[in-house]
Amino acid sequence: MAEADAATITRTLPEWSLTFIEPTSDRMTVLPAHWQPIALADRAEVRYRVARSLWNQEFLAFIPGFATAMDSHCIDVRACITDGCAALVYVMADQNGGLVSWVGYDSRTFGPEPMFWPCFPEPLRAFLREVHAGFVSGSDGTSFGLARPIHMTTLAEFAEFPEGIPGWAEDEISSTRLLRVTSDGGNLHYCLSPELPPGEIGLVYEGEVDSGVCGAELDELMVSRFAQSTRMPGADGQERER
Repeated sequence: MAEADAATITRTLPEWSLTFIEPTSDRMTVLPAHWQPIALADRAEVRYRVARSLWNQEFLAFIPGFATAMDSHCIDVRACITDGCAALVYVMADQNGGLVSWVGYDSRTFGPEPMFWPCFPEPLRAFLREVHAGFVSGSDGTSFGLARPIHMTTLAEFAEFPEGIPGWAEDEISSTRLLRVTSDGGNLHYCLSPELPPGEIGLVYEGEVDSGVCGAELDELMVSRFAQSTRMPGADGQERER
């Protein structure tokens, strides 16, 4: 398994400030105890194997396409500090030699339960509480995975109209009853709501609400990140079209 150096990884996450924790770092104790073997390991395949072993099997089964892609494409996992807390960076390779990364936050930063918590399928609840309290990619820190619970807000609050988005269609689920849990990095928002049947997630685009099976929609979203048409730095530092 190839390794990515700190500078290369940082280029895949230009919006994040990352402080990597090396084996000799005096910040090792900032990490959860079960993450410390990841930071101490001297080989990328060991770091990934340990990190992967911590994921709950129910969540991996919930997103089978991404689980397979992660096993095939993850070239390294590095421990770091970002946003004031511990995190793991999962560095993935695409078929063209580019790189894209996800940030998985320390589960101890879960905080209060998000609104509409009973609407979360159990595999998501276990993952957020026990594995990563947020697993995201993209530039806004809330996309292509699951946002940090402390960043999950209603769509109305996200739009800065907490009492409800003006002009919202009356025949749609209220913007105050849609909890934004992730996005495609653009205008497609993925929302959980008590107004939806159990196991479904709302897909909101420009005020129109559609829905689908939560696992299938989340899996497709996460896998789609590998196919984003953006320029990403390769392992040699050269930019390539993805």
